[in-house]
Amino acid sequence: MDSRPLDITVISASGLDNFLFVFKMKVYVVVSLINGKSIIEKKTHMSNGRNPRWNHRIKFPVEESAIQTSTLLFVLRQHRMLGDKDIGEVSIPVRELVEANPGYGSTEHEVDYQVQATNGKCKGTFTFSHEFREKVQPARADHPPPYMVNQPGMPAYPQGPYSQTPPGYVNYGCPPPQYGGGWYPPPTTAPGAPYPYPPPPVPPPMGYNQHMQQGP
Repeated sequence: MDSRPLDITVISASGLDNFLFVFKMKVYVVVSLINGKSIIEKKTHMSNGRNPRWNHRIKFPVEESAIQTSTLLFVLRQHRMLGDKDIGEVSIPVRELVEANPGYGSTEHEVDYQVQATNGKCKGTFTFSHEFREKVQPARADHPPPYMVNQPGMPAYPQGPYSQTPPGYVNYGCPPPQYGGGWYPPPTTAPGAPYPYPPPPVPPPMGYNQHMQQGP
């Protein structure tokens, strides 16, 4: 099934709430591609302050048939010693990203979204960019591997006993004929020598005709 690589750059956030008050906040983002029960999850590194900046690149493979039903979820979390706490999230349908940046292979499209806190209020702004790449077709399983392709003049399987030199064959520096190539009779002369004429007939022994004429 065809898929489109989705490139995401998690850029920055601003105006976030600091739950620790005294200590400087450390924030990271969990990015998830959700399609039904299928979830692909990735994380950014941590950045400090109420206005963190990451510039973290992430790639997702999005199947062509799942563009209309998939959701891209960003969850901003604050790192704490007693357990990380969610600051807020941004949820976007993937089809909305396609409509915002329909040109495949173009430059990344930068967008801003309000961060929705767990209590439903908007706390801060989240900035990221996105870009869809060209379609990627999966490798076809019906293609045999290269070592199974039968090339002209070569057997498709390893040689057996037929690759041995046949009885009576004289090897003049050339490799013996292989299986499938046919057998040829051994030459009577060395390679390059003219083909010999047949020997002259042998005359009968002296007195043979007289003996046959005398008879009993």
